[in-house]
Amino acid sequence: MADQDISVGGPSPSSVTIDQGDYAEDTAVHSTFYTLGTLNIANESDSADVLDVSVHLAEFAAGIKLNVEENANVNLTSLSLDDRPFIPGDYPVYEFSVADGATLDMSSGFLRHVLGQDAMPNQGQIFVDLSGPGTSTLIFDSADIVYFSDDPGASATFTGISAGDQVVVPGAASATYANGMLTFQDASGGTLADFHAAGLNPEDITFENGTMTYACYLKGTHIATPGGEVQIENIKAGDRVLTASGDVATVKWLGHRTLRKQRIPTKDAIRAFPVLFKKDSIAKNRPHRDLMLSPGHHVYFDGALIPAMLLVNGRTIIQQFDMKVFEYFHIELERFDIILAEGVPAESYVDTGNRKMFQNAKAVALHPDFAPAEGRPVIEGIEVVRSGPVVEAVRKRLFQRAQALTQSVRVADPDLRIEVNGQEIRAQDPRQGEGVIRFVLPAGIGDVRIRSRSAVVRETSLSARRDLRQVGVGLVRITIEDQEGRRDIDLQSTRLGGMHAPQDVHGVAMRWTTGDAVIPAALHGVNGPAVLELHVLRTYSYWDDALQRAA
Repeated sequence: MADQDISVGGPSPSSVTIDQGDYAEDTAVHSTFYTLGTLNIANESDSADVLDVSVHLAEFAAGIKLNVEENANVNLTSLSLDDRPFIPGDYPVYEFSVADGATLDMSSGFLRHVLGQDAMPNQGQIFVDLSGPGTSTLIFDSADIVYFSDDPGASATFTGISAGDQVVVPGAASATYANGMLTFQDASGGTLADFHAAGLNPEDITFENGTMTYACYLKGTHIATPGGEVQIENIKAGDRVLTASGDVATVKWLGHRTLRKQRIPTKDAIRAFPVLFKKDSIAKNRPHRDLMLSPGHHVYFDGALIPAMLLVNGRTIIQQFDMKVFEYFHIELERFDIILAEGVPAESYVDTGNRKMFQNAKAVALHPDFAPAEGRPVIEGIEVVRSGPVVEAVRKRLFQRAQALTQSVRVADPDLRIEVNGQEIRAQDPRQGEGVIRFVLPAGIGDVRIRSRSAVVRETSLSARRDLRQVGVGLVRITIEDQEGRRDIDLQSTRLGGMHAPQDVHGVAMRWTTGDAVIPAALHGVNGPAVLELHVLRTYSYWDDALQRAA
């Protein structure tokens, strides 16, 4: 396929979307912006190629907006501009957003026309948005740029940096973050790039081989050794690590495997995706950085080993279902023991017949089996616990820790209310809870929304659960009384929205709402003023941010 020209703004649409998968590997896109238009680059086919894009600004173009969408991979090769009068302070604006799994490479051929020796004094300002779930990567190749002035100032402004995002500056030997500025230096200490990046936590920033990563994922986890902490991927057989008891153990083998979201069946998600333990989520300085563990990896609590997936609370311990690609490492010792990962006591690898899941084992499984391992050996003094009082006590402790860190509280009040025609209606009896709750509805209503607090079942329960449903209140009956009389709304109706499937509770059919259920007008058929009764059999425990709002 030949190179393709694309126009944005002016005589062309103000927003243009292309898919990088529609272009051959050696095809380049030449984009011309006539006004401040938007070019969206998608990757619906999940192409592994890199799309080269050159940018040209017409005379009166105010700048560009370029959105690199999920899993797209774009290289900005060059920038050219029509002749334009020099107006002090009149800077073209270059706005970029980089979505989950996407990479944007700003080559030196592009940046030298914005920031470097080929730049006019009013050449441009760069803004990069890395917000959203998942991981985004920006490559900023400023290594060969001679800046237009002796004091280049900030190269760009970053917003939305979150866990897993990466900024790569080729040639950088070090990086610092202070006073909201992220600075990359070369080997001699000279500045390669200087970014506005307000609001980052310096303790969540790591730097290695020219790459700044915010809140490490799996690869990069620090393991305690007699000589200090070492990133897990750099550990090899024969190395020595510290154990939780203070002893020294020898590494026998380091296993690793890379998983991709698109190849994980939905039914296996809870047993496959990493669990994030935020800094200090277990205790002060434990972990001392954000820590990511596989969901089945056991964390040590006073003689008990508890799987990470059973400790999720949705506030400080969160399963990362949005990650596209992630790599697990496991350390096998000469003898099983408890090691320290980011200061957290966690188990070393135990061979229970699942070694084939690792890519560097003799037998490699193309599609890993996420089922629980069988035949785990009995370790004296250490008990694997998955339910019961011990788990509940640990979860209660972690709830208390989460409340202290996030200013959230677990509450029993569902804050049940009705919304009709954009108006919120509270119950006649302000006391909320299980029982019959009555709401007076005005005439002329449309759909009726049943709103309440909601929670993911496993995130607020003291007992260890794997239930991922978002639940509000459990209803066993809905009645309407208007001038036509009193009647029941069929709780089994498929026309009801925002409700889970019925479940049997001691012989009674109950349906949980999601926290935002809908009774369509065509189903309730209310004529004139009415009274709605919700028969609530169960409520749940909910996280509430009232303390945070009050602050």
